[in-house]
Amino acid sequence: MRIPVEIRGTASDPLLFLPGMGVHPRHYRPGLERLARHYTVIAPDLSFGSHPRLPSEYAGYLACVETVAAHFAPTAPRVGHSLGGLLALQGGQPAVALSPLIPLPLGWWRQFWRAVRLQLREYAGTEGLRGVRWALAMLANYAGMVLTAPEKLFPAISATHSSVTPDFHPRAPSVRLVLGRFDELYRHAEYGHFLERTGLAPDSVRWLPHGHDWPVTRPELMEAEVMAALRKDPAVDTAGRRLSSGAATG
Repeated sequence: MRIPVEIRGTASDPLLFLPGMGVHPRHYRPGLERLARHYTVIAPDLSFGSHPRLPSEYAGYLACVETVAAHFAPTAPRVGHSLGGLLALQGGQPAVALSPLIPLPLGWWRQFWRAVRLQLREYAGTEGLRGVRWALAMLANYAGMVLTAPEKLFPAISATHSSVTPDFHPRAPSVRLVLGRFDELYRHAEYGHFLERTGLAPDSVRWLPHGHDWPVTRPELMEAEVMAALRKDPAVDTAGRRLSSGAATG
């Protein structure tokens, strides 16, 4: 695969941003432009529309992320939303996971119904005008894949329809999770179970009064939460740099 990469900002310190499954980085543009005031933001494009083929397994997405990181920013902290959040947690650098995907033993219909409820909330304007636009874009995105290229969508998602196994345990040296209390995809108790099974401390989590897609619909909040998380990270200094003798390439 050839992976397009968007780069924003000119700061000396890099930040790797990982979008949700099938989502083009442009949907996060307002938030990424805000983060680019502080970091050089590197965002790989693994969207449905950009690739004739995508990894058929979750491990393939991990491999893609590691390839991009090794080339552009091997020591950069990683921030991700949804699938990108889980991928960030499984890397070797400090991670900030924004409403990350978590593995759940749910059947297709239960997961589908949760996704429908999420869309209905956003159509109703609970996440503002950005939420409505986002919901319409994602409806077209996912519906198009179901009808025309289901092989891009189902295998990787199927891998996460299971209980929390060691394959999904975070490997990042430090972790921050920023979660939405009104997330229709993953419930409060399910995130609690994920924390318990993976050994993450409860104080690694911050709850916000929003839904699953707040990193898209509230760019100012995404900037504030990411910056606050990295400032509190003992593996990152007060200027936001990763404390390491290595240097990112780019």
